[in-house]
Amino acid sequence: MQKLEFFDETFDPDRTATYELSIQVSLGGFSLCIKDLTRNLFIGLASCAFNHPTVSPNDWPEQVAFITNTYKWVSKSFKRVIFSYESKGFALIPENLFVPNKAKTLLSLTAQIQDLDEVRYNSSTNDSVSIFSIPSLLVTSWFKVQSDSKIVAFCDSIIQLHLLSIKNEKDRSITLSLANDFGVVIASHGKKIQHCGTLDIKSIDDITYHLLNLCKGLGYSPSNTVISILGQYDKKAGLEVLIERFFKNISPNSTIVQSDFSYLIEKYKIRYANLFSQSLCV
Repeated sequence: MQKLEFFDETFDPDRTATYELSIQVSLGGFSLCIKDLTRNLFIGLASCAFNHPTVSPNDWPEQVAFITNTYKWVSKSFKRVIFSYESKGFALIPENLFVPNKAKTLLSLTAQIQDLDEVRYNSSTNDSVSIFSIPSLLVTSWFKVQSDSKIVAFCDSIIQLHLLSIKNEKDRSITLSLANDFGVVIASHGKKIQHCGTLDIKSIDDITYHLLNLCKGLGYSPSNTVISILGQYDKKAGLEVLIERFFKNISPNSTIVQSDFSYLIEKYKIRYANLFSQSLCV
């Protein structure tokens, strides 16, 4: 994980009560961004690796302490805090089929749940529910820092961004959000989501094949499908060149257009789209 740290000159650690904090934690480190809600402006972005990778659930208290020691103002009061864990352990279920006491059973059909994970769920804006697992000790440790945090699934922000980016109800659309070693894939016809899943990042050929196979399964024509590629991947430029051979409608949409960005972090909108878009999950 590359270390980044950009804070606008207007960022004031003594004004956190007017800010929104979004944070994403992975086994290897964390990323966070700060939004000034008064000005609807993102004014901070940081990403940092832990001193050592997380190898056991018992490591989470130490990792959370590392976050608060790196940025002591993280423990201060914020207007709102949105927290997520980078994981493939999620599923999207139609709201009319969702039964709360069956959440763990439903998730176990599509994802592996670790012994010390807890299962959570959130309602979405498209009549669906996202179910996800997250290390219980991570949640407990983080709540000691920010007890009023909203915990969201790693897919939630991309779902919201995907739905907002749709301009025509007749369009078939795919959003691919790349993480460290996997990608989140959302596909929809208009605003009706028809696929929400993940793919392992092995090569640009594998990713392209997966997207083409998804189109075939859903009955989409690649030449008429709008596709957006977000996130960070060291071969992203080559991936885009390859995908353009099959998909003719590449969307320039990068992140939430309802918000502004400080000049310091403007160029990171696409790379950290998942993180910035957590602001939509409130």
